[in-house]
Amino acid sequence: MRYISDDNKVFNTEQECCEYEQNMKSQRIQKEQLERERQDKLCDINKKYEELQKLLSEYEKDYGVKQMPYVAPFYEILDMLCG
Repeated sequence: MRYISDDNKVFNTEQECCEYEQNMKSQRIQKEQLERERQDKLCDINKKYEELQKLLSEYEKDYGVKQMPYVAPFYEILDMLCG
């Protein structure tokens, strides 16, 4: 008897099919979790960048000196995280 998984792969035994589907489910859950973590980290970076911009504006307003520290462009940060 042949068994067909949810993604139409054919297996000789029910156990092989179940193990395969469980493995695929586990991989999918892991990928979703990693994507969530990546999105959360990106959101944190955006918040920190906005906070930095706000503090720089306050500094300039309070002291009348435009202090411009080097901040990596956003796309470089993304490349470091995702590349």
